[in-house]
Amino acid sequence: MSEQNLSRMGAANVTLIGDEVGRRVIEKYPVSEVEFAFYHSAAPRLRHAGIASPALLFADASRRKIRLEYIPHPVDQDAVAGDEVLSMLARLHGHPPDPSWTYHPHGWSAAALEASLALLVLPESAAQQMRRFHQHSEALFRHPGLISGDSNAGNWGRRDNGEWVLFDWERFGTGSPAIDLAPLIKGMGTLQAFNTLADRYSLIACYSDARDLAKEIAIAKAWIVTEVVLLLHARQKSDFQAYLSWYREHLPGWLARTVNIL
Repeated sequence: MSEQNLSRMGAANVTLIGDEVGRRVIEKYPVSEVEFAFYHSAAPRLRHAGIASPALLFADASRRKIRLEYIPHPVDQDAVAGDEVLSMLARLHGHPPDPSWTYHPHGWSAAALEASLALLVLPESAAQQMRRFHQHSEALFRHPGLISGDSNAGNWGRRDNGEWVLFDWERFGTGSPAIDLAPLIKGMGTLQAFNTLADRYSLIACYSDARDLAKEIAIAKAWIVTEVVLLLHARQKSDFQAYLSWYREHLPGWLARTVNIL
C-alpha cells in the first residue's frame, strides 16, 4: 500500500493511499470530534443543498479514522475566488444550522491575541492596531450562520467532472461569512479587494450590507494571523518560522494602511 503525506497545518495525519480495492483515497486520523461528526451528520444534508464535500468511504470511531473520496484536481489562489466558490459558500452560509450538529467554537480572546503578539514581535504601532481589530472582532462571531471556518485554496479541489469540492471541515462552525471570504483574498489583501469581494458576494448571496461585510473581512484577516501563528507554534510545524518572517515583513505596512477601516 503506497501513501503520500498530505498533512499541512492540521493536527491529523493525512495520507493519500491505495485502498484494498485499488482506489486512491484520503486517509485521515485522528480527526477532531467536529470533523468526524461533520461527515456523519452535516455533510449528507449539506450535499443535498449543493454544498459539496468528499464522500465518506470508511470510518472507525474508536480511532477517529476516516477514509474520504480523493479529489484529484487542486485549485490555485486566483481560481478560488470565482463565482462558483462564492455561490457554494453562499449556500452554506444560508443553510439553517442544526443544533444537534457539532461545531468548532470560534473566537478571539485577548489572551490569544497577546500570545500571538509575543511571538510576532511587531512594532508597537502595529501591535496596537491588532488590538483595535480585536476590539471590533465580536462582529465575526455573533453571526448565527454556518461557516466552513477554513476555506483557503488548499482546502478546495475539483472532481474529474469539474465540480468544486470543499474539504477539511475541522473548523466547521457558525460566524460571519467574512471568515470564509477572507482566505479567498491573496496575502493580507487591500481595502479595494475587501470591498470588491464583499460587493460580489452580496450580489450572489443577497447579503444586505456589503460595507459592513468588507470591514469584517479585514477583521477576519487580522484574526487569522493570531489563529495561524498560535496553531503553527502549538503543533510545532516546520514552516512556523517562515510564517513569522512573512508576517513581520508584511503586517506592519498592512496594519498602517487599514487604520481607518474600523
